[in-house]
Amino acid sequence: MTPAATGRKRSKLACQTCRDLKRRCDGEKPCGTCVRFEYDCVFQLGKKRAVRKLRNHGNTSSMRSSPTETAPSGSGAQNSLPNGIVPASSSDGNPQNQARSLEVNSGSAFVRRLVLRLDPKRNPRMQTFAWNAFLGSRAAKHTPSLRPIITLLLTQKHMQDLTAKYFQQVDPTYGFIDRSGLAQRIQLRWTRHVIQQEEDDALLCGIAALGCLFSNIEPDTVERDLIEAARALLEQTTSKQPSTTCVAAWLLRVTYLRLAGTYYEAWMASCVVMHMIEAAGFITMVAPTSEDKDLHPSGSPTHRDTNVENVQRMVLVAQHLNTWMSFDMGLTRVALTSISTMATPMSRPGDFTCEITELLPFTVELDPERRPTAKELESALHNVLKRVHSIPPTILAQCNLALCLCRRLRSMDVALTEPVLQQILSLTTNGIRAARSILEARAPWHHMAYIPFQIVCVLLAIDTASSISQLRDAMQCLQAISSVYNTPATRDALKTARSLVLLHQRGKEMFSLALNDILKLCPNNNNYTEPPTAEGPPPLPDSTSWFDELSYDFSDVQHLDIEQFLGPEFFWNAGSNGVL
Repeated sequence: MTPAATGRKRSKLACQTCRDLKRRCDGEKPCGTCVRFEYDCVFQLGKKRAVRKLRNHGNTSSMRSSPTETAPSGSGAQNSLPNGIVPASSSDGNPQNQARSLEVNSGSAFVRRLVLRLDPKRNPRMQTFAWNAFLGSRAAKHTPSLRPIITLLLTQKHMQDLTAKYFQQVDPTYGFIDRSGLAQRIQLRWTRHVIQQEEDDALLCGIAALGCLFSNIEPDTVERDLIEAARALLEQTTSKQPSTTCVAAWLLRVTYLRLAGTYYEAWMASCVVMHMIEAAGFITMVAPTSEDKDLHPSGSPTHRDTNVENVQRMVLVAQHLNTWMSFDMGLTRVALTSISTMATPMSRPGDFTCEITELLPFTVELDPERRPTAKELESALHNVLKRVHSIPPTILAQCNLALCLCRRLRSMDVALTEPVLQQILSLTTNGIRAARSILEARAPWHHMAYIPFQIVCVLLAIDTASSISQLRDAMQCLQAISSVYNTPATRDALKTARSLVLLHQRGKEMFSLALNDILKLCPNNNNYTEPPTAEGPPPLPDSTSWFDELSYDFSDVQHLDIEQFLGPEFFWNAGSNGVL
């Protein structure tokens, strides 16, 4: 092998974005960095170098290109959509386009497209604002003080208290643990010190850790010890065929990580659970038989073994978590056969897991590989909007799905009608109320801050009088969450949301000044003025005074390119299909 072949491969020419970000550029048009973050890939060259570059590539087109210009034309490929998003029905096999297609469901990608119009240099990375309230800060670097044995970490009374908190807060939404079997397991573990396998203690540690999370605003040593103990125990279970207890313990860990962990750690754990479900043969176990379909029209039997019922719930909850984490991060989900057609589990008193699992068929339709049409997405949005959910966590899940469907339709340049917009605004109102209820209960569900932040972005994008009027409630909800759960994640979400609102306000002021200048150029020669009413004009509401309560410093916002931010593609009621 020659020295040239073994050396580091680097392009002799870097685009302006890679130069500014000090990243290695591959020299392609567009380069990998600009494709990943949807920048305009611009090569700024001297005259001689530009001519030489054009000769080498045999390209006489403009030096300014974007990811949407790489799609072939005249070969059956569909035209690219705004913002560099490839339609789900595209048959283009370009890996770069496929990567962008994966991000079409991502709320963080939607926010990034808005922020990139402000200043690409200040926001070079895709950031999921308020994906949960902690983003790993709750489980900081911690060395366990004891061996991973549950009886050394907790007393039986403490374990029973944390279990009660778990069944009060978590089980109504993610109900897959057998309550009576768990009580018996706790009794045997502390009185007789009976343990059969490592996953038994891992299961108890997972339940206790979630009980701690919903009991204390600030983490304590016990919670961190429990999380580390569960992780150490579960790492020993990957070398054998997983049992029901093992899968349940892993799913508890995924639940905790989704509520308080970091993106990739939670997503990878959820993928492990999905593969364990396949290895354990759960799909065959819970698949409805012909006899079941005869007993119940929907495919669910009227009576079912409790163990099978809990396994079915585990499978559906695991699929729900893995799918949405994949969507949020623009990554591929683990899609197992027959899950999308699996029957809804039977309802239980005080249990609302069905409200989560019933959203799965609409969620799976969002998979870019399924290539849903605009008509299918509109139908799904209509069905999701008319659903009635009972408790705050499931209301936020419904709101999250509806907002994702709205983003997908917008990416396909579909104009939403006024009645649909009013339904969306009604649901966002319910979402803000649900987030406040969760905050009052000190139950830090992962959507507690994420949904209000996404609502702020969507309300700004809709840009109607009705949507702007909701901004006050959404921003105050974010501020309340940040004051109680005062973490870097919630502070960043509040700061970014306020920046977007402030820039929106300044953009409106610019439009107002422009209109005022026009009126000055065309003075009223007839001296005609509108006659005042008997009571006089109503006083204008103080729409900005409430911003003074937010003490963050946003002086750097004045340097952003407001005209670029307020481009026509930003507003949902200024599309090419007419005013929404």
